[in-house]
Amino acid sequence: MEIDLGANAFGLDFHPSKNLVATGLINGHLHLYRYDTESSLVRERKVRAHKESCRAVRFIDDGQRIVTASADCSILATDVETGASVAHLENAHEDAVNTLITVTETTIASGDDKGCVKIWDTRQRSCSHEFNVHEDYISAMTFASDSMKLVATSGDGTLSVCNLRTGKVQSQSEFSEDELLSVVIMKNGRKVICGTQNGILMLYSWGFFKDCSDRFVDLSPNSVDVLLKLDEERVITGCDNGIISLVGILPNRIIQPIGSHEFPIEDLALSYDNKFLGSTAHDSMLKLWDLEEIIEGSNGNAPGAAEDSDSDNEEMDLDNDPNPSRGTKRKTKSKSTPVDTKTSFFADM
Repeated sequence: MEIDLGANAFGLDFHPSKNLVATGLINGHLHLYRYDTESSLVRERKVRAHKESCRAVRFIDDGQRIVTASADCSILATDVETGASVAHLENAHEDAVNTLITVTETTIASGDDKGCVKIWDTRQRSCSHEFNVHEDYISAMTFASDSMKLVATSGDGTLSVCNLRTGKVQSQSEFSEDELLSVVIMKNGRKVICGTQNGILMLYSWGFFKDCSDRFVDLSPNSVDVLLKLDEERVITGCDNGIISLVGILPNRIIQPIGSHEFPIEDLALSYDNKFLGSTAHDSMLKLWDLEEIIEGSNGNAPGAAEDSDSDNEEMDLDNDPNPSRGTKRKTKSKSTPVDTKTSFFADM
Protein backbone atom coordinates (compact mmCIF):
# COMPACT_ATOMS: atom_id res chain seq x y z
CA MET A 1 0.00 0.00 0.00
CA GLU A 2 1.12 3.55 -0.63
CA ILE A 3 0.10 7.17 -0.36
CA ASP A 4 1.27 10.46 -1.85
CA LEU A 5 2.39 12.69 1.04
CA GLY A 6 2.33 15.85 -1.04
CA ALA A 7 5.99 16.60 -0.21
CA ASN A 8 9.22 14.67 0.20
CA ALA A 9 9.49 12.82 3.50
CA PHE A 10 12.75 12.52 5.41
CA GLY A 11 11.98 10.90 8.77
CA LEU A 12 9.89 7.73 9.15
CA ASP A 13 8.90 5.59 12.14
CA PHE A 14 6.28 3.08 13.25
CA HIS A 15 4.39 3.13 16.54
CA PRO A 16 5.81 0.51 18.97
CA SER A 17 2.46 -1.27 19.51
CA LYS A 18 -0.23 0.13 17.16
CA ASN A 19 -0.79 0.29 13.41
CA LEU A 20 0.43 3.88 13.14
CA VAL A 21 3.26 5.31 11.07
CA ALA A 22 4.69 8.84 11.28
CA THR A 23 6.55 10.84 8.65
CA GLY A 24 8.47 14.13 8.81
CA LEU A 25 8.29 16.22 5.66
CA ILE A 26 10.54 18.69 3.90
CA ASN A 27 8.00 21.47 4.57
CA GLY A 28 8.31 20.98 8.35
CA HIS A 29 5.03 19.08 8.73
CA LEU A 30 4.53 15.92 10.78
CA HIS A 31 2.01 13.41 9.40
CA LEU A 32 0.50 10.46 11.28
CA TYR A 33 -1.17 7.62 9.36
CA ARG A 34 -3.15 4.53 10.34
CA TYR A 35 -2.76 1.33 8.35
CA ASP A 36 -3.98 -2.26 8.28
CA THR A 37 -3.70 -5.22 5.97
CA GLU A 38 -7.14 -4.79 4.40
CA SER A 39 -7.27 -1.08 3.57
CA SER A 40 -5.15 1.85 2.48
CA LEU A 41 -3.26 4.37 4.59
CA VAL A 42 -5.49 6.94 6.31
CA ARG A 43 -4.10 10.17 7.70
CA GLU A 44 -4.92 10.63 11.38
CA ARG A 45 -3.10 13.87 12.09
CA LYS A 46 -1.16 16.70 10.47
CA VAL A 47 1.01 19.00 12.59
CA ARG A 48 3.08 22.03 11.64
CA ALA A 49 6.08 20.88 13.69
CA HIS A 50 8.98 23.01 12.39
CA LYS A 51 9.72 26.15 10.42
CA GLU A 52 12.12 24.24 8.19
CA SER A 53 12.41 20.63 7.04
CA CYS A 54 11.62 17.88 9.53
CA ARG A 55 14.60 15.56 9.12
CA ALA A 56 13.95 12.99 11.83
CA VAL A 57 10.93 11.46 13.54
CA ARG A 58 10.54 8.81 16.23
CA PHE A 59 7.88 7.56 18.62
CA ILE A 60 8.97 7.67 22.28
CA ASP A 61 7.45 6.96 25.70
CA ASP A 62 5.73 3.77 24.51
CA GLY A 63 4.21 5.61 21.60
CA GLN A 64 2.64 8.46 23.59
CA ARG A 65 4.81 11.12 21.95
CA ILE A 66 6.74 11.77 18.78
CA VAL A 67 10.12 13.48 18.76
CA THR A 68 11.19 15.35 15.63
CA ALA A 69 14.45 17.07 14.66
CA SER A 70 14.76 19.81 12.10
CA ALA A 71 16.96 21.89 9.86
CA ASP A 72 15.85 24.82 12.02
CA CYS A 73 18.23 23.45 14.73
CA SER A 74 15.39 22.44 17.06
CA ILE A 75 14.06 19.24 18.62
CA LEU A 76 10.33 18.98 19.33
CA ALA A 77 8.14 16.54 21.28
CA THR A 78 4.51 16.21 20.15
CA ASP A 79 1.64 14.40 21.90
CA VAL A 80 0.32 11.61 19.67
CA GLU A 81 -3.30 11.83 20.87
CA THR A 82 -3.75 15.61 20.74
CA GLY A 83 -1.05 16.83 18.37
CA ALA A 84 -0.07 19.44 20.96
CA SER A 85 3.54 20.47 21.54
CA VAL A 86 4.85 18.91 24.75
CA ALA A 87 8.30 20.49 24.79
CA HIS A 88 10.60 22.34 22.41
CA LEU A 89 14.39 22.66 22.44
CA GLU A 90 14.59 25.64 20.12
CA ASN A 91 18.39 25.80 19.80
CA ALA A 92 19.40 22.22 20.37
CA HIS A 93 22.32 22.65 17.94
CA GLU A 94 24.10 25.52 16.24
CA ASP A 95 23.39 23.91 12.88
CA ALA A 96 20.69 21.76 11.31
CA VAL A 97 19.96 18.57 13.28
CA ASN A 98 20.30 15.58 11.00
CA THR A 99 19.90 12.46 13.14
CA LEU A 100 18.82 11.23 16.57
CA ILE A 101 19.12 7.87 18.33
CA THR A 102 18.29 6.36 21.69
CA VAL A 103 21.23 5.92 24.05
CA THR A 104 19.57 4.88 27.33
CA GLU A 105 16.11 5.35 28.85
CA THR A 106 17.14 8.82 29.99
CA THR A 107 19.60 9.93 27.30
CA ILE A 108 19.53 10.44 23.53
CA ALA A 109 22.16 11.47 20.99
CA SER A 110 21.78 13.99 18.17
CA GLY A 111 24.06 14.84 15.25
CA ASP A 112 24.11 17.96 13.09
CA ASP A 113 25.33 19.24 9.74
CA LYS A 114 28.64 20.52 11.15
CA GLY A 115 29.64 17.12 12.52
CA CYS A 116 28.74 17.80 16.15
CA VAL A 117 27.28 14.99 18.26
CA LYS A 118 25.47 15.82 21.50
CA ILE A 119 24.31 13.56 24.30
CA TRP A 120 21.19 14.81 26.09
CA ASP A 121 19.96 14.08 29.60
CA THR A 122 16.24 13.82 28.92
CA ARG A 123 15.28 14.40 32.56
CA GLN A 124 17.18 17.67 32.81
CA ARG A 125 16.79 18.62 29.14
CA SER A 126 20.46 19.47 29.11
CA CYS A 127 23.51 18.44 27.13
CA SER A 128 25.76 16.11 29.14
CA HIS A 129 28.42 15.43 26.47
CA GLU A 130 29.47 17.05 23.23
CA PHE A 131 31.78 15.49 20.63
CA ASN A 132 33.23 17.51 17.75
CA VAL A 133 35.33 14.82 16.12
CA HIS A 134 33.88 15.12 12.59
CA GLU A 135 34.41 17.85 10.00
CA ASP A 136 31.19 17.32 8.05
CA TYR A 137 27.58 16.35 8.63
CA ILE A 138 26.61 13.36 10.79
CA SER A 139 24.88 11.00 8.40
CA ALA A 140 23.90 8.21 10.80
CA MET A 141 24.46 6.87 14.30
CA THR A 142 23.96 3.63 16.18
CA PHE A 143 24.58 2.53 19.75
CA ALA A 144 26.18 -0.51 21.41
CA SER A 145 24.36 -0.62 24.74
CA ASP A 146 26.50 -3.35 26.29
CA SER A 147 29.67 -1.27 25.99
CA MET A 148 28.10 2.23 26.04
CA LYS A 149 29.73 3.12 22.73
CA LEU A 150 28.19 5.50 20.20
CA VAL A 151 29.12 4.85 16.57
CA ALA A 152 28.68 7.70 14.09
CA THR A 153 29.30 8.07 10.36
CA SER A 154 29.95 11.34 8.58
CA GLY A 155 30.15 13.06 5.24
CA ASP A 156 33.86 13.57 5.96
CA GLY A 157 34.39 9.88 5.12
CA THR A 158 35.13 8.62 8.62
CA LEU A 159 33.51 6.53 11.32
CA SER A 160 33.92 7.45 14.99
CA VAL A 161 33.39 5.59 18.25
CA CYS A 162 32.62 7.67 21.36
CA ASN A 163 32.83 6.18 24.84
CA LEU A 164 29.94 7.56 26.86
CA ARG A 165 31.35 6.26 30.14
CA THR A 166 34.54 8.27 29.81
CA GLY A 167 33.14 11.08 27.66
CA LYS A 168 36.00 10.63 25.20
CA VAL A 169 36.40 9.71 21.55
CA GLN A 170 37.71 6.15 21.60
CA SER A 171 38.54 5.74 17.93
CA GLN A 172 38.14 7.17 14.46
CA SER A 173 38.62 5.36 11.18
CA GLU A 174 41.08 6.28 8.49
CA PHE A 175 39.78 8.76 5.93
CA SER A 176 37.69 7.23 3.13
CA GLU A 177 37.46 8.69 -0.34
CA ASP A 178 33.68 8.45 -0.13
CA GLU A 179 31.13 9.77 2.32
CA LEU A 180 29.84 7.23 4.84
CA LEU A 181 26.06 7.53 4.71
CA SER A 182 24.57 4.79 6.89
CA VAL A 183 25.56 2.40 9.68
CA VAL A 184 24.32 -0.68 11.58
CA ILE A 185 25.89 -3.11 14.07
CA MET A 186 25.48 -6.81 13.19
CA LYS A 187 26.83 -10.27 13.90
CA ASN A 188 26.02 -9.96 17.62
CA GLY A 189 28.10 -6.83 17.97
CA ARG A 190 31.15 -8.11 16.11
CA LYS A 191 30.70 -6.16 12.87
CA VAL A 192 29.88 -2.56 11.98
CA ILE A 193 28.45 -2.14 8.48
CA CYS A 194 28.63 1.22 6.66
CA GLY A 195 26.98 2.25 3.41
CA THR A 196 28.98 4.55 1.15
CA GLN A 197 28.42 7.05 -1.61
CA ASN A 198 29.94 4.76 -4.25
CA GLY A 199 27.65 1.82 -3.43
CA ILE A 200 30.16 -0.27 -1.46
CA LEU A 201 29.37 -1.72 1.96
CA MET A 202 32.36 -1.37 4.28
CA LEU A 203 32.61 -3.90 7.12
CA TYR A 204 34.56 -3.03 10.27
CA SER A 205 35.44 -5.51 13.01
CA TRP A 206 34.56 -4.27 16.48
CA GLY A 207 37.70 -3.05 18.20
CA PHE A 208 39.53 -2.62 14.87
CA PHE A 209 38.05 0.61 13.54
CA LYS A 210 41.05 2.14 11.76
CA ASP A 211 40.29 0.37 8.50
CA CYS A 212 37.58 -1.93 7.25
CA SER A 213 38.12 -5.68 7.36
CA ASP A 214 35.94 -6.47 4.34
CA ARG A 215 34.08 -4.78 1.49
CA PHE A 216 30.97 -5.81 -0.40
CA VAL A 217 31.45 -4.22 -3.82
CA ASP A 218 28.65 -5.90 -5.80
CA LEU A 219 25.64 -4.32 -4.12
CA SER A 220 24.96 -1.21 -6.20
CA PRO A 221 26.62 1.34 -8.47
CA ASN A 222 24.65 3.98 -6.55
CA SER A 223 25.06 5.29 -3.02
CA VAL A 224 23.75 3.19 -0.12
CA ASP A 225 21.78 5.88 1.68
CA VAL A 226 19.96 3.77 4.28
CA LEU A 227 20.74 0.57 6.18
CA LEU A 228 18.09 -1.15 8.30
CA LYS A 229 19.02 -4.21 10.34
CA LEU A 230 16.57 -7.08 9.94
CA ASP A 231 18.49 -9.60 12.08
CA GLU A 232 22.10 -10.50 12.86
CA GLU A 233 22.63 -11.98 9.39
CA ARG A 234 20.54 -9.74 7.10
CA VAL A 235 20.26 -6.02 6.43
CA ILE A 236 17.81 -4.07 4.25
CA THR A 237 19.46 -1.48 2.00
CA GLY A 238 17.99 1.61 0.39
CA CYS A 239 19.97 3.09 -2.49
CA ASP A 240 20.14 6.24 -4.56
CA ASN A 241 18.67 4.40 -7.56
CA GLY A 242 15.45 3.81 -5.60
CA ILE A 243 16.04 0.08 -5.14
CA ILE A 244 15.36 -1.62 -1.77
CA SER A 245 17.15 -4.94 -1.29
CA LEU A 246 17.60 -7.68 1.27
CA VAL A 247 21.32 -8.33 1.74
CA GLY A 248 23.19 -11.05 3.63
CA ILE A 249 26.33 -10.21 5.58
CA LEU A 250 29.24 -12.68 5.84
CA PRO A 251 28.72 -14.36 3.50
CA ASN A 252 28.07 -11.12 1.59
CA ARG A 253 25.33 -11.53 -1.00
CA ILE A 254 22.22 -9.92 -2.41
CA ILE A 255 19.43 -12.21 -1.26
CA GLN A 256 16.59 -10.57 -3.18
CA PRO A 257 15.05 -7.24 -4.19
CA ILE A 258 12.21 -6.04 -1.96
CA GLY A 259 10.77 -3.06 -3.84
CA SER A 260 11.55 0.28 -5.40
CA HIS A 261 10.73 3.98 -5.72
CA GLU A 262 11.26 6.16 -8.75
CA PHE A 263 13.75 8.33 -6.87
CA PRO A 264 16.44 7.91 -4.17
CA ILE A 265 15.45 6.19 -0.93
CA GLU A 266 15.39 8.53 2.05
CA ASP A 267 14.34 6.33 4.98
CA LEU A 268 13.35 2.79 5.96
CA ALA A 269 11.61 1.48 9.07
CA LEU A 270 10.03 -1.74 10.36
CA SER A 271 6.60 -2.02 11.95
CA TYR A 272 6.46 -3.15 15.57
CA ASP A 273 5.62 -6.74 14.52
CA ASN A 274 8.13 -6.74 11.63
CA LYS A 275 5.28 -7.46 9.22
CA PHE A 276 5.61 -4.23 7.25
CA LEU A 277 8.58 -2.38 5.88
CA GLY A 278 8.01 1.34 5.41
CA SER A 279 9.94 3.36 2.84
CA THR A 280 10.10 7.00 1.82
CA ALA A 281 11.95 8.54 -1.11
CA HIS A 282 12.35 11.73 -3.08
CA ASP A 283 9.11 10.97 -4.94
CA SER A 284 6.85 12.11 -2.05
CA MET A 285 5.51 8.57 -1.66
CA LEU A 286 5.15 6.57 1.54
CA LYS A 287 5.06 2.85 0.74
CA LEU A 288 4.37 -0.09 3.05
CA TRP A 289 5.67 -3.47 1.91
CA ASP A 290 4.36 -6.78 3.28
CA LEU A 291 7.77 -7.97 4.36
CA GLU A 292 6.64 -11.40 5.56
CA GLU A 293 5.22 -12.22 2.15
CA ILE A 294 8.15 -10.77 0.19
CA ILE A 295 10.97 -12.56 1.99
CA GLU A 296 9.21 -15.88 2.50
CA GLY A 297 11.58 -18.60 1.41
CA SER A 298 14.48 -16.19 0.85
CA ASN A 299 16.89 -17.74 3.34
CA GLY A 300 18.72 -19.86 0.81
CA ASN A 301 22.14 -19.03 -0.57
CA ALA A 302 22.29 -16.67 -3.53
CA PRO A 303 24.70 -17.09 -6.46
CA GLY A 304 28.08 -15.48 -5.99
CA ALA A 305 28.01 -15.61 -2.20
CA ALA A 306 31.32 -14.68 -0.64
CA GLU A 307 32.90 -16.79 2.05
CA ASP A 308 32.55 -15.64 5.64
CA SER A 309 35.82 -13.81 6.21
CA ASP A 310 35.04 -12.95 9.82
CA SER A 311 38.37 -14.15 11.16
CA ASP A 312 39.50 -11.07 13.09
CA ASN A 313 40.44 -11.19 16.71
CA GLU A 314 37.18 -10.05 18.32
CA GLU A 315 38.63 -8.40 21.41
CA MET A 316 36.81 -5.22 22.36
CA ASP A 317 38.03 -1.65 22.51
CA LEU A 318 41.43 -2.00 20.89
CA ASP A 319 41.47 1.28 18.96
CA ASN A 320 42.32 4.13 21.28
CA ASP A 321 43.81 6.78 19.01
CA PRO A 322 41.05 9.19 17.91
CA ASN A 323 43.21 10.92 15.28
CA PRO A 324 43.33 9.14 11.90
CA SER A 325 45.39 10.02 8.88
CA ARG A 326 43.02 12.23 6.95
CA GLY A 327 42.73 14.29 3.83
CA THR A 328 40.37 17.14 3.06
CA LYS A 329 36.83 16.22 2.13
CA ARG A 330 33.97 18.65 1.76
CA LYS A 331 30.31 17.79 1.72
CA THR A 332 28.98 17.03 -1.75
CA LYS A 333 25.67 15.50 -0.77
CA SER A 334 23.39 16.92 1.91
CA LYS A 335 21.73 14.01 3.66
CA SER A 336 18.63 13.90 5.81
CA THR A 337 18.77 10.73 7.82
CA PRO A 338 16.47 8.76 9.98
CA VAL A 339 16.41 8.67 13.80
CA ASP A 340 15.92 6.01 16.37
CA THR A 341 14.58 7.51 19.61
CA LYS A 342 12.56 5.72 22.30
CA THR A 343 13.13 7.58 25.54
CA SER A 344 11.26 9.68 28.02
CA PHE A 345 12.75 12.74 26.33
CA PHE A 346 10.31 15.37 27.58
CA ALA A 347 8.15 15.72 30.60
CA ASP A 348 4.99 17.76 30.21
CA MET A 349 5.58 21.48 30.20
